[in-house]
Amino acid sequence: MTEPLTLPARLDAAELGKLAPRLTDACRGGVVLLDASQVTHLGALGTQLILAAAREQRGQGGTLEFCAISDRAVSQLAMMGLTPQQLSEGAP
Repeated sequence: MTEPLTLPARLDAAELGKLAPRLTDACRGGVVLLDASQVTHLGALGTQLILAAAREQRGQGGTLEFCAISDRAVSQLAMMGLTPQQLSEGAP
């Protein structure tokens, strides 16, 4: 089984700089699992990073999936017009 990549509580600019290389390394096809259970802040930059990773995964025949996501992150995605499923599929 694939080990989930745990996302930080705040996906802000400071954390994204650390997360981006880890996510890029993980996105090499196959399945990438994201654990967003502790996410309290998912803004536009974090959403863009995950969308780009999901698109990269799909382009390589892989998938990016959430194994867990906090209610707060789901709510913040909804404010941007997205669902966790759309985000993991790389929807625009």
